[in-house]
Amino acid sequence: MTDLLTPQLVVLDADLGRTSDEVVRALVELVVASGRASDAAGLHADAMAREAQSATGLPGGLAIPHCRSEHVSVPTLAVARLAPGADFGAKDGAADLVFLLAAPAGGGSEHLKLLSALARSLVKPDFPAALRAAADADAVVALVSAAVAPPAAAAAAAPAPAATAPPAQRTVVAVTACPTGIAHTYMAADALIAAGERAGVRVVVETQGSSGSTPLEPAVIAGAAAVVFATDVGVKNRERFAGKPVVASGVKRAINEPDAMVAEAVRAADDPAAARVSGTAAAAAETGSVDLPWGVRLRQILLTGVSYMIPFVAAGGLLIALGFLLGGYQITDVADAVVLENSLANLPDGGLSTYLGAVLFKLGALAFSFLVPALAGYIAYAIADRPGLAPGFTVGAIAGFVGAGFLGGLVGGLLAGFAALWISRLRV
Repeated sequence: MTDLLTPQLVVLDADLGRTSDEVVRALVELVVASGRASDAAGLHADAMAREAQSATGLPGGLAIPHCRSEHVSVPTLAVARLAPGADFGAKDGAADLVFLLAAPAGGGSEHLKLLSALARSLVKPDFPAALRAAADADAVVALVSAAVAPPAAAAAAAPAPAATAPPAQRTVVAVTACPTGIAHTYMAADALIAAGERAGVRVVVETQGSSGSTPLEPAVIAGAAAVVFATDVGVKNRERFAGKPVVASGVKRAINEPDAMVAEAVRAADDPAAARVSGTAAAAAETGSVDLPWGVRLRQILLTGVSYMIPFVAAGGLLIALGFLLGGYQITDVADAVVLENSLANLPDGGLSTYLGAVLFKLGALAFSFLVPALAGYIAYAIADRPGLAPGFTVGAIAGFVGAGFLGGLVGGLLAGFAALWISRLRV
């Protein structure tokens, strides 16, 4: 497996600027110069788009800008030890250790597990301290390689066996998820587990991220005193937690304030009036809106739609690129005719490559046609659960048909979701 980090991707004690934009741009240039990405401007834009969703600065002088991008060919990490630090939006000030995590848009799960293992190591105080004391780039590479070694990653990801919990120890279950699913998801999970150990509470976490997810055992959920949702997107299969006292927030709060969230979950377990997760779509959505500020809840709704739309973007772009590779850029003018009038037994002028290029181009174009319906459908799903899917997809298709585009799908998905939620409440 290709190494995530090489000495050429490490910058020590450098002044790369005072802002996240400047530092990310400098690290992107390193990634492109190493041959691991094709377009500096495109990768920079993807990383800053993720930064705009939620600042990636963390307590303790850390920052982990990250993204999945079609411009990245190999999962890559670039590291900067800054002097002076740069502002990545952390409450406690500038970051002096910055880690740019870049994964291909369709990156394999094994590579993403390595990136996730690194993110989890960052919540352990000894690891950042060792990086700050590293003498040279080779020492940094050795530390990172040890942190993402498969045995360590597997041990960190393995769920704690039920028998290890003392009989009298309370259990809190949690779900962590962020839009990209590479870094914050896993850092929040480890932060909550560590906070639980300090509080004498067993915390069992389900990470809904890019490197895969192992659902919590039904018996563990049934025996839990409360549930914590630390997510920036909708919780998958939320109905499993029906009836449990719930504490909800964005994923970064679980990294910044894990002790407070565990304490709130314990208090909620003892409070008969605490908000609870309901198994119905209407009540589940209502619970989410009670526990979170409306702005945070709206962001979760929109990011859920975007996260489900991304696979269509990646697949469509790849298919269109393959179409251009085989059929040339002129394939856009003849693809419809070639697909309708030709076949493998009746090849067009240009032969097999032209025919395959036309087919792949059309498949990519069709994948792109699902962007707005998927966006609208899963925005509605985030509001009203499954009853929102059909009206959301329908409104998204209408938005595409009338030319309302992305904005039309966004607004239509919100309207469809709240309409489905209202109807569900009437039926209840």
